Amino acid sequence: MTTLDAEKQRKLLRLLRERGDEHGGPHIPPVPRGTPVPLNPPQARIWFSCRQYPDTSEYSLPEMRTVDRALDLPALRAVAAELMNRHHALRVRMFELDGVPMQQDDGPIEPPVTWHDLRHLPADEAQARATAAGNEAARRPFALDGPCFFQIIGFALPGDRTMLALNFHHIVIDGLSRAMVVAELDALLAGLPLGPAPSVGFLDYVAWEQRQNDEAAVAGDLAYWTGKLAGDLPVLDLPKDRPRPAVSKRTGGTVPLSVTAPVLSRLRRLAADEGVTLFVVVMAAYKVFLARMSGQRDVIVGAPLAGRDHEVAESIVGCFVKSAPLRTDLSGDPTFREVVRQVHETVLEAHDHQAVPFDRVVAELALPRLPGVQAVFQTMVNVQSAGAADSGLGSELDTNAAMWDLAVSLFTDQEEMSGVLVYDADLFDTSTAVRFAAHLETLLAEGAEHPDARAFELPLLTPSERESLLRASAASGGPDLCHRSMAEPFEEQARSTPDAVAVRAGEEALSYAQLDARADLLASALHREGVRPGDVVALCLAHGTGEIVARIAAAKLHAPYTAVVPELVAEAEPRVVVTDGVTADQLPPGPWGVVSLADAGRWAATEPGGRPVVDGAPDLLRLVRSPGLPGPVAQPVSMALADVEELRRRHPLEAGETVLVDSPERAWWPLSAGGTVMLCPPLVHKRPRPVEAHLPADGVTTVWTTPSVPSTDPGTAARRVLCDGEPVTVAGVPGEVVARRERPETGALAQGGRHALYVLDESLEPVPLGVVGELYVGGGEECLARGYHGLPAATAERFVADPFGVPGARMVRTGELARRRENGVVEQLGPAGRQIGVHGMRVDRALVESALADQGGVALCTVTATAQGSLAAFVVPTGDRELSARRLTEGAARRLPDYLVPDSVTVVDAIPRTDDGGVDVDALLALRTEDAPAEEEEFTAPANELEARLAAIYARLLRRDAVSVTDSFFDLGGHSLLVFKLIEECAAEFGVQPSVQDVFTNPRIRDLAATLSAAQAAPVPRDNLVGLAESPGAPLIVFVHAASGSVLPFHEVAQRLRGEFSVYALQSLADDPAATVEEMAARYVAAVDAVRGVAPVVLAGWSMGGCVAVEMARIWLLRGEPVAATLLLDTWAPPSFMSSEREAAQVRNACLALDVLRLEGADEGAAEALAGLTDMVERNRAAFLDYWPEFFPGEVDLLRACDPLPAGAPAFPAGYMDDDRGWRAFVAGLDTTEVEGGHLSLFDTEHVDGLTAAIQGAVGRRLGYEEI
Repeated sequence: MTTLDAEKQRKLLRLLRERGDEHGGPHIPPVPRGTPVPLNPPQARIWFSCRQYPDTSEYSLPEMRTVDRALDLPALRAVAAELMNRHHALRVRMFELDGVPMQQDDGPIEPPVTWHDLRHLPADEAQARATAAGNEAARRPFALDGPCFFQIIGFALPGDRTMLALNFHHIVIDGLSRAMVVAELDALLAGLPLGPAPSVGFLDYVAWEQRQNDEAAVAGDLAYWTGKLAGDLPVLDLPKDRPRPAVSKRTGGTVPLSVTAPVLSRLRRLAADEGVTLFVVVMAAYKVFLARMSGQRDVIVGAPLAGRDHEVAESIVGCFVKSAPLRTDLSGDPTFREVVRQVHETVLEAHDHQAVPFDRVVAELALPRLPGVQAVFQTMVNVQSAGAADSGLGSELDTNAAMWDLAVSLFTDQEEMSGVLVYDADLFDTSTAVRFAAHLETLLAEGAEHPDARAFELPLLTPSERESLLRASAASGGPDLCHRSMAEPFEEQARSTPDAVAVRAGEEALSYAQLDARADLLASALHREGVRPGDVVALCLAHGTGEIVARIAAAKLHAPYTAVVPELVAEAEPRVVVTDGVTADQLPPGPWGVVSLADAGRWAATEPGGRPVVDGAPDLLRLVRSPGLPGPVAQPVSMALADVEELRRRHPLEAGETVLVDSPERAWWPLSAGGTVMLCPPLVHKRPRPVEAHLPADGVTTVWTTPSVPSTDPGTAARRVLCDGEPVTVAGVPGEVVARRERPETGALAQGGRHALYVLDESLEPVPLGVVGELYVGGGEECLARGYHGLPAATAERFVADPFGVPGARMVRTGELARRRENGVVEQLGPAGRQIGVHGMRVDRALVESALADQGGVALCTVTATAQGSLAAFVVPTGDRELSARRLTEGAARRLPDYLVPDSVTVVDAIPRTDDGGVDVDALLALRTEDAPAEEEEFTAPANELEARLAAIYARLLRRDAVSVTDSFFDLGGHSLLVFKLIEECAAEFGVQPSVQDVFTNPRIRDLAATLSAAQAAPVPRDNLVGLAESPGAPLIVFVHAASGSVLPFHEVAQRLRGEFSVYALQSLADDPAATVEEMAARYVAAVDAVRGVAPVVLAGWSMGGCVAVEMARIWLLRGEPVAATLLLDTWAPPSFMSSEREAAQVRNACLALDVLRLEGADEGAAEALAGLTDMVERNRAAFLDYWPEFFPGEVDLLRACDPLPAGAPAFPAGYMDDDRGWRAFVAGLDTTEVEGGHLSLFDTEHVDGLTAAIQGAVGRRLGYEEI
């Protein structure tokens, strides 16, 4: 029927009604009024989801219709009554009976119609008001215990026109049913007669169907689905803007999708050629899109099936639609046509096996419950003809909800195909969804044009998008190199500051002059031994200043050096080996010369001073060996010089600063800038605690090492830490931490630096923003190594031609996964073979590591995967602290979804390291402590009366003799229907009713008991939105809290604004899940939407609250509902906007030093009482410091405090206190007004009148209205 237009559908449905049982259909007896009927499986699934997420409107089916004639309330009520009398599904009510959801028709009810007369308004404003009110109604969830699941809102407009906002709940109606109802509505409004009502009602059919029992068909279908869905099921892993939360808020948004007539024609031609429907071709393209965006080859997408298994059901209005998971294996590099054929086969199989309810399939699979993840599939596709779309699907009304990560709804007619992409706002930004839609549109066009091309070679990017990505990938140009060799910057410094200390190692210290003289002596000795430019010098030395002397000497001779242990000297093929008194005896014999530093005294006494004169410019500086590489990397001098120049530019050192390094290779930077190198003893980086002995309180200012060195003792903390190697989580580092990624083949990689950073697919084509690909590094010859010394084949494999650079340019294939963020930053994700996956989900290691490191007593933490696919965590304690693996695991369980909690936590003395400073994963896993099985199976008795009573309920419902308080409800056999019985029994036993989400989030007895106990202690729910001076009908002004999270400062100004505005304020809650400015904004927008109606909204954010206000305004602007005014009450832009890293660090430190609670007026006693707010304040402060504002295309008013911060407050850089507070670059328009008071005293009594007047003035300029 999806190919028929709307009129033909109506005629066909009317014919079906009139024919009734003519062809021997089943006899279906009527259900008497007032008889409870259990929900059918699709309804039960919706019911359970609505109980789990009661605040979402994801199952609302709204639309807006315009009628070109005047209507009135009585006429509209009569039409609604007629529809409800014809289709009893529109008037059923629902309830629970013994924990089982039921539905019942009690006869005619009052039509759910409301009416608004907007004829006094200008036409455009009236239509905008009606649309806004329709959107608001669409976002307001139906109550499951309400009188019905259908409503109409009428708006009388100027010019004898009427707009109707219709809303249905999916639990009583599906797409085809809605098309029938809307067609009848149109007919009634036009005064046309309707055919006879259906002879069989929805409840009649549901009751009859439940009496049918074809277990053989169900068993056969169940066997098919369990086979089709066998093995590990993938969880869709699209490039997300935020990690998947443990509890989904189910908020969403939509972006348009469209396919032009020529592309639609080609898609239909391909469908006809293959003998398939247009739906199959679209589904095939969507699956390829998902695979390309996620990197997954096993793809499952949900599709709706009509579910009307008998002819009589075709004329019934109700909820019949079923969900089918369509699984496709896209491995093997198929063509697009082959994907179409595979999808077609899967669709046919799904239609042939739809007798079994989807929930029963899920139960049979016994899948692990992953918080925030829909079972089996996380995305849905629906394609309908224009006839079905005529019901208004895809109209301008937006429920602001999403039940899937992504969902595609498309509607076709003869000319085009259009619709929407619905996205989960928990996971994706609107800009990301817009890109997704564009990539899907491109793929549909390319697949239709080139069906025999390889599916994974079809373009996702338009030519302009591809060019834009390549521009973002290109190098910005390296620093101008004014030296020929690495020795020259050091020699200049030695001439400039000869007496300054250049290097310390243990008890030995050398000045610049002494270090230069020793290097000259060694260079002369090497030259006498035959070393010439280009000859390899092997350094086989013990720890000490000699390691640095030898490197400088080799550089003076233009001779590449390589550091080796005695056993590997032969592999280096050196001309000369430099040894010392410790290593000389360990050196094997060979065809190389030997120069020992132990002879330096003799050289000084017998040889003339100075060093040999070397002509020309050097090529290679060193040969670097690193585990995992095929051979030594030949690094040119130009690459090392560029690295040093980049360090000097980004992290300038002052003369005399001491830099602690754990490798002599890191000495070049401080020695070129007049710093003092403090060389750590060997292997210190593998034992973090002894490092503190090397950090005198008044000495080291910078530490450059692997991540395990930084001290956690504030008295010895450096102000800058540079970390190289594989990242791990470091706790307790108070100074600036700079994470560097350095590769032997490329040197240090810096965003926007001298390297070109490409993220490419297997065809060496750029991948879209956010998509994971392989990192390739290009750039000029000063950016890349020459290759692998003596290994031309390995060099050719990894150093490949750069197709995007100038002729002859090269790039390095790194073997690392990466993705480019929307802001242009390339995020490196580690080696391709080290990605962690659990239950089909990619794990964000940083989330797990921070959950462990933040618990206290943890100096270092890293997480990796075992061969069995489990998560293993390793922690290093601070100082002499003792850590409990069990305590850390329990702490992580409170912070993380179950699937992210490590399977094991091992306390170790140190994180094992490879020679180049990376984490030695194999050595790490060898230290792993396995969890004892007996510990897992241990029975834990209740610890209090509440736990005992709850355990008794578990045992009774689950038919167990006894249950441990650590047992999970679902692991013991609990299912969706039993959840309702559990909730019901808890309400009866404890007087507190947990939500479905409470049970899902806390399925263990101990956790659920704690939730119930907290609810008993604080039975009054709290919300973020607080009404301070409500005035119904007036414009809303909403104040947004500062870092303190409190609404108390707004009390006085709210009283001044009472009557003129309806005044609300947003507070931060101690248990608020929002962790970023953007997340707070999304949460707060939902709170305000619940009360705003059609009135204008003014946002006023104080301090960091201004950042939140801007993001709230952005959300409403993108929804087409701009706020009337956005006021920043002395809000500073975050330090991320500052061009100077040093000043940005000063701002961060000053913000961190602010005692927010004390400065906002809490005395010592009050601060003690408010100690529980500290975590909330720190969360808000961190959100501000991590916030990076995107450009806001709207007008903003800044109300700037004129007084400075109070005495004793931390000092901020002068540039940070500019008149525009840093906002002018981020907004389309900024008006600034100076107000009385300081940042912390704006709301004091003596200033509140001036602040009120400034607010009224700013809002008056923006609103410009006479009557609301």
